[in-house]
Amino acid sequence: MAKHSSFLFFLCILLSTILSGCAIKKNNHSPTFIVHKSAEQRVAQLAQINQWHLRGKIAFIEQRKDKKSKRESATIAWQINEKNQTQELNLTSYLGINVLNLMSENNQHLIKVQGKEYRGNNLAQLVYSITGLTLPTNALSFWLKGLPYQSTDQVKLSSKTHLPINLTSQFDNNQWQIDYSKYKVFDDIQMATQFTIKKDDLLIKIVIKKWFLTH
Repeated sequence: MAKHSSFLFFLCILLSTILSGCAIKKNNHSPTFIVHKSAEQRVAQLAQINQWHLRGKIAFIEQRKDKKSKRESATIAWQINEKNQTQELNLTSYLGINVLNLMSENNQHLIKVQGKEYRGNNLAQLVYSITGLTLPTNALSFWLKGLPYQSTDQVKLSSKTHLPINLTSQFDNNQWQIDYSKYKVFDDIQMATQFTIKKDDLLIKIVIKKWFLTH
């Protein structure tokens, strides 16, 4: 009887240990809750970032006068070093074919398309003259982070998360509307991962899979 009782006691201890271990393991995988920072705190964090790199997809949808829309899509890899004023942007087709390669240094830009090279100091005009695409890269580097490009730009924040919902900006004498629909935490900063950017008959859609941020 004593041996039987000892066996039951040992079994209870063993089960208790296993269950405790399972509980601890479960807690290790419990979801973390995002603490929403104020708009000022987020801007201060972004001000410390001097290098960033993103990867994702981009689509240009243009409504033509004949009411037929023109759509161009590509994967995008874009990195900027604000400290030494350099950037590199690659647009690649879904088949892996490089559509456009941009390299910039001190406001001098080199674009490679189909084996040809083009140079200039007005990037937006240079891109448009080569590809017919409106790509406001100077302003985009601000908009993607939810920051105004001009002092007159207006940013609307969520009352719950304090994150930008939309931004109205002036670029190249045109008004642009940027809408932010999704955010994700990268390096302790909530960064937008899904955008729509509108100007007249042009719609740009961007989905970012990964942000790399460096102080």
